[in-house]
Amino acid sequence: MEWTLVSTDHDRGVEIRLTGDLDLYNAPRFSIYVLQKIEVGWSKILLDMRGVEYLDSTGAGSLIRIAQALRKKGAKLRCRNLGGSPRRVLEMANILPLLEETR
Repeated sequence: MEWTLVSTDHDRGVEIRLTGDLDLYNAPRFSIYVLQKIEVGWSKILLDMRGVEYLDSTGAGSLIRIAQALRKKGAKLRCRNLGGSPRRVLEMANILPLLEETR
């Protein structure tokens, strides 16, 4: 899995484009990165999930931890282009209510 910072305008928010699998192998590294950024001030985060082909329970857990960290700052994790199998996993685990879907 790879992620790319598309926008880093902290007033408007940070956009991160994900590609690949958000799974047991990749999710911990990604969540550590984002959680560290939240600690230093990121509070508006948009994840572009178009390139995520697979998401497992570890990936879902990472999104939950990120969403909880943002909630403590009064913000909500925003996602866009969430579809296919990753969307179904988040729906079945009832995680979608923690996310704000945007276009």
